Amino acid sequence: MKLIEEIIDILGAQKPNLTNALIKTKILLHKLGKKDLTEWVNNEINGYSETADVPPYRTVSAQVLANFANMAYQYSRHPIPLSHLDKEYRESLETTKLRQSLSVLEQFAANGGGSIQSPIPLEANHLLGKGLDPSFHIQRAWCEISTSAITQILTEVRSRLLDFVLELSGKFDDGLTDKEVLDISADIDTRSMFNNAIFGDNTTILVGNHNKQSVEIQVVKNDFETLGDFLKARNVTETDIRDLHSALDKDNDSPDVAKKEFGPAVQGWLKNMLSKAVDTSWQIEIGIAGSFLADALKKYYGW
Repeated sequence: MKLIEEIIDILGAQKPNLTNALIKTKILLHKLGKKDLTEWVNNEINGYSETADVPPYRTVSAQVLANFANMAYQYSRHPIPLSHLDKEYRESLETTKLRQSLSVLEQFAANGGGSIQSPIPLEANHLLGKGLDPSFHIQRAWCEISTSAITQILTEVRSRLLDFVLELSGKFDDGLTDKEVLDISADIDTRSMFNNAIFGDNTTILVGNHNKQSVEIQVVKNDFETLGDFLKARNVTETDIRDLHSALDKDNDSPDVAKKEFGPAVQGWLKNMLSKAVDTSWQIEIGIAGSFLADALKKYYGW
């Protein structure tokens, strides 16, 4: 498929244009009938809002530096002690979530300069200065982030996106009709391939209706507690969650599981849940019920 090869070529270039690769990936996901997966792509292109969860790779370490002086000495761009601060405030200074669009981060990395600065409000100077000798007063303080941390973010995005398109490469021939592309996409489970490549085993599953995100919870491989929390957030009852736990135990030695297929007990549980979606005893949109449960279980199994 020409579009996939174009994305691979961009990502494989010595100086890749990641924003261009993401825009093409957005087009690709629509062609594959997976436009509900574009939220991560959109966030990377447009930047993460203040209310959006930021991926772990966008949380970076920062160093708190200050200019401070007394009657005899002047120190510039010097680290200051923070042990007197409460843990939450100290962590907010020493770690930073970079919410900017990928194009902005690319510009930061391209400009070099060694670091970028985030000013600390003047009102905090007195509190920060309590870790210094009383004779000193802070004139200016800031958090400093190395541009190498930004480069690492770009590398993470490039690597994850490349993993996804390389997995797709070879599964789609040129000249396919739109229907043939959609059929192949369904057969190869594009959704799981995307989640595994972008998020890994500790996968954030996004379930939505017409691009509207409804729930976002992590399901960790072989961790039933996170699976249970995920299901509860989508109105699955405690009784049904316990029944699933029993079904998973029953299928533990099933040959189907070894072939990355659901065992008979889990299949029975899935059929029961889908019937509840139909008769509305389980409050969920019928159109997403099946993929919601299947994706959650695949993440639990690590498929």
